[in-house]
Amino acid sequence: MKEKITNTAEFRRWVRMQVVSQEMTMAELARRMEIPQARISEAIHGRSSGNKYIIPIIKKLGGDEENFKEFLKAI
Repeated sequence: MKEKITNTAEFRRWVRMQVVSQEMTMAELARRMEIPQARISEAIHGRSSGNKYIIPIIKKLGGDEENFKEFLKAI
């Protein structure tokens, strides 16, 4: 991914695209991460309770943290 993610809407879109491209659901992502699906929802909708799951989601979906630096600074 060459595009930089700078805000919650872009992060949410990126997560959804990655989940689809990896042929899984949000529920499956949550199962693979061993967390409740609600935590995924909180993270992609910008709720502070989901912030600690953002980096693990990026890693689990194969993202490069470098592309999320601006976004991560803002949360």
